[in-house]
Amino acid sequence: MTPAEIREWIKFAVILVGGIIALRTYIVSQRQRRLENSLKIIDILFSNLEENDLLEWKRIFINSSEPSGAKTGYFFSKNNQEISFDSLFSDGPDDDGAVSRIVQQIDLIAYEALRGTVDVRFVYTRIGQLINTTHNWFGGSNSLISEYYPHFDKLYRKYNKKFINWPTKVYSYCE
Repeated sequence: MTPAEIREWIKFAVILVGGIIALRTYIVSQRQRRLENSLKIIDILFSNLEENDLLEWKRIFINSSEPSGAKTGYFFSKNNQEISFDSLFSDGPDDDGAVSRIVQQIDLIAYEALRGTVDVRFVYTRIGQLINTTHNWFGGSNSLISEYYPHFDKLYRKYNKKFINWPTKVYSYCE
């Protein structure tokens, strides 16, 4: 090998190593950006909810549980009447629109998650119980969620099997 060839091989090796370092830096920065976006979007979710929205969600969660005696697809209202979950999206809902606002915010987060701009696992650790429960209340094929909140439905279908193994914050327990 001539000195010129050796020099070319050295240049090639340096360029290759530089390219690998640049690619690795890009990947790490994208991961960091997704995490920062996740933090921001979670803050936006909670700032867009009204003061009592999570309390109303918890009340409905507890009043729709098996120990409360509610049938599947129903919950006990403030007046102790058993009413359908779909009524939460009608005029004058029992929760003053709390669940509707939560689902709308989850749909916006799902849009960003499907675009890859947020870390789905991180978001799920913060609002997983809200995601799972509201999808169980309203989800399924030809449901309110799939019709009016398509991003939420797509995200749930895409990640449902992964959600099972991911930890999540618990907002309420049924006792």
